Amino acid sequence: MTEDRTTGGWPRRPPATPAHRARSGATQGGYRPPGAGPRAVLTAQDVRRLTLFKWRYSLESAGFSSRQAAHLLFLKWLYARRGSAREPVR
Repeated sequence: MTEDRTTGGWPRRPPATPAHRARSGATQGGYRPPGAGPRAVLTAQDVRRLTLFKWRYSLESAGFSSRQAAHLLFLKWLYARRGSAREPVR
């Protein structure tokens, strides 16, 4: 301990070696149970669909009807589409 009663942090531990990762089951993305296959990768379309589902679910859980939520999502799409075609304001 140092004078201010904190640890000095020395000696620092060396980073994990590849052999350590293999023995411990650690991966770059975190721990995976034995026998787990490769991680699934989400496409941009998957992320977009999940985002829209999340927004719709949030609106409906806030009290909007299914029709109102769909209308609000349409307005958001329309606004975003209109915004991308607009000329920059000078």
